[in-house]
Amino acid sequence: MSCLPQPDQTLWVKDVDLVVDGVREVEQGAGMELARSLQTRYPQSRLEVHGRFQTAALLWHHDPIFDSLWIDIATARTEFYPYPAANPEVEASSIRQDLYRRDFTINALAVRLTSPRTGELLDFFGGLMDLRARQVRVLHANSFIEDPTRIFRAVRFAVRLDFKIEPQTEGYIRHAIASGIYHRIQAEMDKTPALQTRLRRELKLILEAPYWRAALRVLGELDALCCLHSNLKLTEQIWQRLRRLDRWLKRFDANDALEHWQVLLEGLLLELEPSDRPTVAENLQLPLESVDRLQQFSHLQTQLETQLSADTMPSQVVQHFSPLDRVTLLLLAAESKALRRPIWQYLTHWLPIKAPLDGNDLKALGYKPGRQFKPILEALLAATLDGKIHTRPEAERFVQQHFPLS
Repeated sequence: MSCLPQPDQTLWVKDVDLVVDGVREVEQGAGMELARSLQTRYPQSRLEVHGRFQTAALLWHHDPIFDSLWIDIATARTEFYPYPAANPEVEASSIRQDLYRRDFTINALAVRLTSPRTGELLDFFGGLMDLRARQVRVLHANSFIEDPTRIFRAVRFAVRLDFKIEPQTEGYIRHAIASGIYHRIQAEMDKTPALQTRLRRELKLILEAPYWRAALRVLGELDALCCLHSNLKLTEQIWQRLRRLDRWLKRFDANDALEHWQVLLEGLLLELEPSDRPTVAENLQLPLESVDRLQQFSHLQTQLETQLSADTMPSQVVQHFSPLDRVTLLLLAAESKALRRPIWQYLTHWLPIKAPLDGNDLKALGYKPGRQFKPILEALLAATLDGKIHTRPEAERFVQQHFPLS
């Protein structure tokens, strides 16, 4: 193989899949061998080899020529699932069998890169026809039984590409859901960590995409959220919560410091019973802080709704909200009508307010640095929030009156 072509930046692809076809007995690791040869020629790339699945990857990161590029290279292989939701077992095979193991016909297309038929389109299963018909069609009747994440992939492709799910494929989805297989899988989640990893990835791809609302609507119509928990359905309450949450994220996290898709997923899981939320979050491999937040959320919400009222002083609101992280505040605002207004006031008006004096000012007034500075500054801030102090002279008089020098 000669050098890879110089990229045209206007058409540059960031992710490329290559499959090496060959005689099974001779080419057992052909894909990995090709990857190693390419890495020798392009030492600036990073090589990852996954021998179990007979795949390898070459990665470039901020390269002057290839920028950020990911090339997956696999030996043509076939696969089978030892049980539903498991990782597949694979063995080397032909390109036709390799394409036959794909999920949808539009993903089972390949272009020959080698002579004498360079550029030939390999379409064994009608993928080109489905592309023209703008539809997502599954290759195998039991595909959704073997791997429920394919339901999420089908919806993601359909919404992203503005395709429809082919009617028989939709029937296979509904049959898989009605079969109860996902309920049985959920009872054995510790045996299917691969499923949880794939589900989390699909949820991330959907919820971080601009089309997440449309995708979630379709998943709700298919009743596919039961793949996460048997009681989870897309109710109007969920929908309103997620829409509010999305608006608040855009307003109070415009720089994307938070993982918006993860916050939306937590908002989705709030529909479950409090005892079920941490289990599902752990199954989906969410961070520990997410698990803890979901576990404590209902108790915290009830506590705050009881403690805060329309007459609560701003300083008391700040005292209750300041220990909470931003995600918790946004979830509370999306869920609780009673807390929505005080959280809005806290984030927009009261949080930016600072005490008129700082430690240096207290020293200038004759106070010696020490532990007494903290209660003085806290009292100053509270008085400022509650409108008792407006100017610096008023702040100085407040300190001298309430914390006289000995």
